Amino acid sequence: MKSSDIISSSKKCEHCGHWTNGELAFCSQCGEILDKKYREERAFLEQEQQEQSPMMNKIKLKKAANSVFWKFIEGLLQRGQLILVFLIVLVTIILAIMPG
Repeated sequence: MKSSDIISSSKKCEHCGHWTNGELAFCSQCGEILDKKYREERAFLEQEQQEQSPMMNKIKLKKAANSVFWKFIEGLLQRGQLILVFLIVLVTIILAIMPG
């Protein structure tokens, strides 16, 4: 193995500065993610999941950020989704209470 192979397969951790095998996904010293792009994507996905309701994912329209009309439509869809869940729960309760 050449010394240039060792250098090209090493990666410096941005967090602790430790040189690690470049083929690894995590730093062997501090355990942080070595791939910056992957780390940013993962942080974005985690933030997106925290913004969504854990019980029910709300309907989001891409056009709603720019238009009052689409915000109104998005609100109607979200309310409709909530009413649908309420009706399903109500029917389930009624069926559970009914005798035999």
